Amino acid sequence: MNPGDRTVIQAEIETEYDYWMDLRKHEEEYYKEKDNIAQKVLGKLEEFYPGIKAKVEMIDVATPYTFLRYTRNYRGAFEGWLMTGETLKMPVPKTLDGLNNFYLAGQWVEPGGGVPTAVASGRRIIKKICYNDKKDFVTKNHGNAGNP
Repeated sequence: MNPGDRTVIQAEIETEYDYWMDLRKHEEEYYKEKDNIAQKVLGKLEEFYPGIKAKVEMIDVATPYTFLRYTRNYRGAFEGWLMTGETLKMPVPKTLDGLNNFYLAGQWVEPGGGVPTAVASGRRIIKKICYNDKKDFVTKNHGNAGNP
């Protein structure tokens, strides 16, 4: 999730869908609240990592409205599945009967969801395709972006 010489910090905070949908009707207040939250989170990070504020290059605050706008997920859901003991063990099919060479990847076929899970899901499907095609699964390691 980063170009190697940068670090991404992602904070997930539960919130109310209706609050953000109502606030979005007042654009100036909506953006002011997003900035307010960003500064509060950055302030908390500063307590754990003194000096981090001066090093931050970019902040993005995604609300339920943001997720609804970009993904059309129900009520702005940012993950596909709620993580529970039951869903963690629940297998979700990645193929469909009668449809050859078709694979499903993404947050809706993995417990949890979100960007990291979707990326890992795609990687696992590519690995499976390589295995089925009797090809080596080879990746390139771009800095600290992940293991091959």
